[in-house]
Formats: sequence, structure tokens, C-alpha cells
Amino acid sequence: MRRFVVNLLFFLTACTCFGQSRIAKEIDRATPSSIALAPLHFLASDELMGRSTSRPEIHIAARYISEQFRSFGLKEVDNTTDYFQTFELKFVRPSAIGQFSLNNITYRMGSELLPSGPGNSAHISIDAPVIYVGMGTQAEIEKVDVNGKLVVMDIEMNDTTTFTQGIFAVYRNGKKAMDKGAAAIIGRYDNPKEVHWNGMLRNSKREYLFFEHMSFFPVYFINDRNKSLLTSINAGSKGKLQVNADEVITVFAKNVLGSIEGADPQLKNQFIVLSAHYDHVGIANEPQMENGKLDSIYNGARDNAIGTTALINAARYFVRHPPKRSILFIAYTGEEIGLRGSRYFAEHPAIPLKQIVYNLNIDNASYNDTCRVTVVGLGRTSADADIQKASMAFGLSAMPDATPEQNFFDRSDNLSLAAKGIPAPTFSLGIAKFDETIKNRYHQLSDEVSNMDLNYAMKYIKSYILAAKNIADNPVQPRWKKGDKYEAAWKALYQKSL
Repeated sequence: MRRFVVNLLFFLTACTCFGQSRIAKEIDRATPSSIALAPLHFLASDELMGRSTSRPEIHIAARYISEQFRSFGLKEVDNTTDYFQTFELKFVRPSAIGQFSLNNITYRMGSELLPSGPGNSAHISIDAPVIYVGMGTQAEIEKVDVNGKLVVMDIEMNDTTTFTQGIFAVYRNGKKAMDKGAAAIIGRYDNPKEVHWNGMLRNSKREYLFFEHMSFFPVYFINDRNKSLLTSINAGSKGKLQVNADEVITVFAKNVLGSIEGADPQLKNQFIVLSAHYDHVGIANEPQMENGKLDSIYNGARDNAIGTTALINAARYFVRHPPKRSILFIAYTGEEIGLRGSRYFAEHPAIPLKQIVYNLNIDNASYNDTCRVTVVGLGRTSADADIQKASMAFGLSAMPDATPEQNFFDRSDNLSLAAKGIPAPTFSLGIAKFDETIKNRYHQLSDEVSNMDLNYAMKYIKSYILAAKNIADNPVQPRWKKGDKYEAAWKALYQKSL
């Protein structure tokens, strides 16, 4: 009897491996690199200017993806037009015009003065006494009368705090001063080693997402490395702050959706979502030297043109080889500005969420291990084996996230559907550790197709397609593993008994 059981297990394992090998060969034939990698080269090209959600080139990327879907024969989803789910986003373009003057010294916006945001919707013109309150602690503010004054405070730093914490302290303490009637807050940058002033200037010029509930109070920073501001304040003179209003622009953002119907009469009523974000971070404010040349375009080949490329290849394959469950393909916009596209879809689903039983998202920072794929969320859903078998079929190991300190699970589009209860890991390029190899590519000008291992990229794309097929064909509905923080939401969504 024991020998029979062992032989049976061996037979079943051999059948599974043979099945994976057969389908892997089929995916190989259907995904030649000359065709498969074309989207990668296009989406990561200089012509798309880094695919920022607020730039016009993002619409070229969206149109390219939608026309790929159309050419394959994907179905348009209800409440979409031309495969687009369109919604509005508002962005703030910080004012580049302004100055602060004190005792014949002028600090100009974009040079020695920078705004902190958020959302200065009106011109500012303040002519008032200037007062210095040290770090701006509660005790220091209580000692003086800040009402109607321009209040200057230091960026609080010591052996136990960082520069970022010091910046937040200016906001926190500045709010206390504003509550006591201060006219505006000015933080003193005093040349700390941790952050260079030019870096702060570059960040201050970037557009950022606008929210209607933003509460603005005027906070600005001055480069006072030569102590000229402190010296002038001691003279007791009045200062004048003049800043033009920020510009608020409205952008029409587009998720790109398409679907195929499953082949099984019962399972086709359930959907697997395959998703990837196609936006990136745009262009640098100033060109920088990269590989011996000036460059200003964040091409985002790894993040996430390769992910969108895998999604497009999966769509091409599954139209010709439908799995048992239906598949909804979603190319999200706005991931880089706070998961805006996936959050919008989760709140305005094109199909009922309870029909979506799994989301295999795909997103990337970079890679430093070409023998693995990293599955952020491996060990949390019942589909682990389906993903691991698929990777193994192409010579890769599916490994869990080796960098939990980066909190990647909660920083990618999978989170939006996971929070609704839908099992949703992210399929990523191999990361053994978050080292300089990753940092030198992640959100850097150097993230280009020319320095990618394209043989590895092909294995990655094919592994993703096979993993999706395994999950879509598995007759058992995927679920969160017992005790996962999203298990209760899963039970509520699908009305499973506790």
C-alpha cells in the first residue's frame, strides 16, 4: 500500500511537471523576444519623457497600450471608452516667483528661498516685524509675542534626529506659532551635511498632487549658511515676504482596461486581474551627468516599463489561449503619486469586486539576482505553489520579499485591491537585498533598457504569464492564508463563513 501511494505521488508530480513544461514551451513559441520586448523599448524611450502622470506624453503611452489591447482583440469593459477608465487629478505647480527682504538683503525664490507647500492658492504679501524663536518649541513660542510677525525658526536637529524629522518639526512648531497669530513661518537651513541645499531646491520645484482638503499655512525655507538672516534679525528690522500663487492644473488620468472571457462555463464568471502601472516620475528639473552625458529623463525601464510589457504580452497570449477563468487586464496610471489609478479603480470597479478572485500585480524597483523572481506577498495567499511552479519552469526561483523593511507590499498597486479583501501579491524582478545595485537604478536616470539583462527579462515575462495561467486554471478559489490581516475582508467580500 505504501509503495502504491509513493508511486501515485510520483506519477502526479511527474504529470504536473510535464504539464508545466508543455505550457512553458507553448508560451515560449507564442512570445518571441523580437515581439515581446518591443513595448519595453517604446515605453522606456526618451520620446515619452519619463511618463509622468501630469505630462502630456503619458497619453501617448496610454494610447499605445490601448491599441495593443485592441489589436489583440481584448473586449472593452463596461464604463470605459477606447479601453480607458478616465478620471480627474489636480496638480500643484509651485510658484517660481517670490522673495523675502530684510535690511537690504533679498532672498529670491528658486535660489536662496524655497516654498514648502502645500497649495498656496493666493498671492502673499506680508510686511511685518521679524522674530527669531530658536527651534520653535512650545516654551520658546510662549516667551515672545508672535502675533502678526514673520517667525524664523531653526530646523531642529541633534544626535538622535534626522534632517527630515527637523523639517517636520518646522511644520509642527510652525502650526503652533500660526495658532498664536504668526503671519508666516521661515525655517533656517544652516548647511547640514545630511542634505544639500541644491537637492532641496530641486524637490521644491516638483509638481505634487492637490487635494481639496489641503490646509495651507505659509512656510518657507531660507539658505542661511552664512548667518546673514540671523544677523539681520538681531538688528530688529521689518521684513517683507512676497510670493505669487501656486498654479493648480487639472489632468485627465487614464487607466487602461481590457478583458477576455474564460473557457470554463462556471469559472468564467470569476476574474483574475493582471495589473501593472505604466507611469513613472518624468524628467529632472536640471540635467545631470549620467554615463558620460547630460541626461534629464527618468526612463523607468525597470519601474515599470518591464511590468507593463509583461502585461501586454500576457494579453497577447491569453487572447489566443484563454484560461478557465476570465482575465481583466489593467494598466494603471498614477502609481508614483500615491497609487491613484488603482485606488480609483478599487472605488469605481468596472466589474463587481466580488467577481475578482485574485490580482497578480507586477511592479519593480530594480534587480540584483537573475536567478529569482521576488514575489512580494509570497506566503500570504493560497496561490504560492502556482507561482512557484511557473517560475521553476523557466529556470527561476520564486522567493519572498527579502527587503521587508522597504514595505513594498503597501507601496504598490496591489494594496488597493488587497485592502478590499482580494488576494493580491506583486510579481517583481529578483532582489536579494536592497543594496547599491538597486539604489543606483531605482528612480534614477540610469534606469534604461540599454543596461538591462534582456534574457532575464524574457524569463521574467514568461514566468508571469505561466503563473497567471496556473492561478486562472486552478479550480479552487484563491484566498488569503489563515490569520492574514486581510482575511476578514476576504470573507466579507465573498460572503465566506467565519
